Amino acid sequence: MMKNEFNEDIERGPKCGVRHVQVSLIFLLNFVAYSMRDSVSIAIVAMTDNSTTTNPSVPTYNWTNKNVVLSSFFWGYIIPQVFMAVVMKRYGTKRILIISMTINCIICILTPVTADTFGSYGMMACRALQGFAQAGVLPALYSVLSQWAPPAERSFLGALGGSGSLLGVIVTMPVTGFLCSSSWGWPSSFYFNGALGVMWLALWIVLAADTPFDHKFISQVEKKYIASSLDHEENAKYRATPWTKILTSLPFLGITLAQFGCSWGDNISFIEMPSYINKILKYNIDANGVVSSLPFLANFILGFIFGYVADTVIRKRIMSLETCRKVFVTISTVGPAICLVSLSFLPENATILSCVLMVLHQSFSAAYQGGISMSYLDISPNFCAILMSITNAVCTICDIVVPLLVQVIVTDESNKSQWTIIFLIAAAMYIFATVAFVFLGSGKVQSWDDITDKKAAVDSDDTENCNTDINK
Repeated sequence: MMKNEFNEDIERGPKCGVRHVQVSLIFLLNFVAYSMRDSVSIAIVAMTDNSTTTNPSVPTYNWTNKNVVLSSFFWGYIIPQVFMAVVMKRYGTKRILIISMTINCIICILTPVTADTFGSYGMMACRALQGFAQAGVLPALYSVLSQWAPPAERSFLGALGGSGSLLGVIVTMPVTGFLCSSSWGWPSSFYFNGALGVMWLALWIVLAADTPFDHKFISQVEKKYIASSLDHEENAKYRATPWTKILTSLPFLGITLAQFGCSWGDNISFIEMPSYINKILKYNIDANGVVSSLPFLANFILGFIFGYVADTVIRKRIMSLETCRKVFVTISTVGPAICLVSLSFLPENATILSCVLMVLHQSFSAAYQGGISMSYLDISPNFCAILMSITNAVCTICDIVVPLLVQVIVTDESNKSQWTIIFLIAAAMYIFATVAFVFLGSGKVQSWDDITDKKAAVDSDDTENCNTDINK
């Protein structure tokens, strides 16, 4: 039986078991990590505008390089991701995340004093170090799913784990707006996020385990269910990574190109939209935080629905796995493209309709949970964390380039026509993502994934053709 087919004869574990606890911990990890990452897009408005708080002792700065500061997180984030997935595979996800998030918490708490002492360059250094330390967050999701998520539950559990990032944005936008406008000022937003990180660390240390075989309190029924579903062995041999075959795989190329296009478009919502809401739609800091969070609230809710629908469609064989993924990818890319094109041509005074389009943008994007998000596991259950790391490293180029491109094109943040250029470029990238996945994507486990030991990996790379057959 293929690994991505579902064996309904296996006795299912408890409906709420240890596997759900592990994925919930990743949900909370994403919540904290993205709260740390994206609160800065609101905080930097307050850091450079002395009218946002009633407390005159809160420092503000005359920085002209705000978008460079926003981009700096990804300077440290881009390189270590691929290596982080390999390190997790070798030394365990639990241990690596303890180190990673400890560093993040310390830097987050020290950011206000660093920015005040060393200015924007100190802020950039803190953000780059945080990016370096957070390089393992996304690979951790796929590492946990590959060890804990049975195929029949994969889309839903993947949506659960990944949606923590959205909830982090939903909560952090209004909370950061409130904290920045309070007498505590913008520094309190960094202390708040640091405290969240410390609380997550305590839960992770107590409750997490790398595999079902490492967990002390898992039931035998649930352990057997997970192991049988995933063909796990308690003492599985080391699986060498078939780098050549991965990097020349057409289905993996399709996923990477599609993810790149989506990341470009999503960056507009995550990083730049608060500035657009402030300068074009004229919302103050409090309202900005609320309005900025609404699209992600829609994405958060619909992500579970799309994940559940995808699982149901696949389980009941309404569509093949590959067709289902391509349909959901199309929804998650064409829909946002239409919204951004529409937003480009709305007049500045159409504030309500603009907000509706922003919400629809992320509503369509939620179909990602039934599409690209699970495609890594579809084509390579054994190396999905490494695949995700490679793709995310490539997509980090978007995280760096988009803010810098906005810095170059949007020289006057109150000029609507300059923002129109940014939105149209993003819409084109979404369409590019659609084409890439529809023509190159696959729902089949690839031949190079079936490697049981290092020798097999070496022999396979030496004797087989490096180009992956999409239909295998």
